Amino acid sequence: MSRHAWNRGFRYWEWFFAVSTTAVAALVWSGDDPVGTDLAASAWIAALVVWYLVLGRRLITVDLGVAEMDGRLAHVYRLGVLALFLALILTDPEAMPLLAPLISHLFWLVPLRPTIVVVVALSFMPVLGRVVAGESLSAVLWAVPASAVIALASVAVGVFIHRVIDQSVDRYLLIDELERSRSEVARLSREAGAAAERQRLGAELHDTVTQGLSSIIMLAQAARTAAEERGREEHLRLIERTARANLAEARAMVGALAVGEDAAVQVEASLAELAGAAGAGFAVEGEPRPLRPATAVMLVRAVQEALRNVEKHAAGAAVRVRLAYRDSAVAVSVADDGPGFDPEAPSSGFGLRGTRNRVVGLGGTFTVDSAPGRGATVRLEVPA
Repeated sequence: MSRHAWNRGFRYWEWFFAVSTTAVAALVWSGDDPVGTDLAASAWIAALVVWYLVLGRRLITVDLGVAEMDGRLAHVYRLGVLALFLALILTDPEAMPLLAPLISHLFWLVPLRPTIVVVVALSFMPVLGRVVAGESLSAVLWAVPASAVIALASVAVGVFIHRVIDQSVDRYLLIDELERSRSEVARLSREAGAAAERQRLGAELHDTVTQGLSSIIMLAQAARTAAEERGREEHLRLIERTARANLAEARAMVGALAVGEDAAVQVEASLAELAGAAGAGFAVEGEPRPLRPATAVMLVRAVQEALRNVEKHAAGAAVRVRLAYRDSAVAVSVADDGPGFDPEAPSSGFGLRGTRNRVVGLGGTFTVDSAPGRGATVRLEVPA
C-alpha cells in the first residue's frame, strides 16, 4: 500500500466510512420508525460493513504493481453492495446518506465499466426510496434530475480517480524498470571495469616481470655455455643489471598501484629508482606534489618504456630523466645521445604507441623528438 501515492490517504477514507456508518445508524434510530424497522436497517448497515471488511478491503488494498485484482470477486462485491444497499433503502430511506462513502470506494475497483453501471444504479436509489415511501409522482419526478446529477458527478470523479491510479501504477512500474536497468548497467560496468583492469595488469606484468625474467633466463643460459671466464663475468654482470632494473620496475609499479582511487602518490622515488637502475641521470623541477594513481602509473610506465627503448636501441648512450611540476600539469622527458631514429618511419613496435595512448587517454600530450645521428627525446605532459 505504501508504494503508491494514491494509497497514502486510504486510512482517511476508512475513517470516513466508519464515521458515516455510525452517523447513518444514529440517524436511523433517531426517526419515528418502529423498533423492528430500526433493527432491520441496522442489520443491513452491519452487513454492508462486514461485506466491506471481508471482501471489499482485500480487493482495494491489492498492490496493482505486483498483482492483478480478481475481476470475478470484484463483480461479486459490486453486486453485493448494490443488493445490500437496496435492501437497506427499502427498509429505511433515512439511510440514504450512506450512498456517498459506498460510491467513493467502489471506484477503487477494476475494471471500470461494471463499477459505472453499479454507481449509476446506486445514484438513482433516492428515486426508488421516494417510490417505496409512497410519495407523489411529482415528488418522484423531482428526484430524478438530482439523481442524474449525482450519477454524472460520481462517474466523472470516479473516472478521474481511475486515471490517477493508472498513472501511479504505470509510473511505479517505469521507475522500477529504470532502477533495475540502472542496477544492471552498474553491474555490467563493474564487470567491464574489472575485466579491463585484469587486462591492464596482465600487460603491466608482461612488460615488467615477464620480460625481465625471460632476459635473465637467456643470460643465465649464455653464461653456462660461455667458454671463457671473461664471458661468464660479462653475462653475470648483465644478469645483475637486468635483475636490478626489473626489480626497480616492479617496485615502481607496485608502489603506484597499491593505493586506492582516492589516494595520492608521490612518484619521484619510483622514477628515481628506475633511472638509477638504468644508469640514467634524474632531476626534478618545481615543487613535488602527490598525483592521482592513474597519472602516477602512466608516468612510471612511460619512463619504463623509454628506458627500455634506450637499452634496446641505444645501449651505452647517456640518458637523462627529468620530472617537471607545473601549475596544472606534470611533465616528463627521457633524453639520450644515442644514434637516434626517424619518428615518422613505420615501426612494428607497440611500446611508444601504447605510451601515447595512455597519455592521450588522460588528456595529455606526447611527442618524440629524434633524428638519425642526434639522439632521441621523449616528452609527455598530463594534467595534474
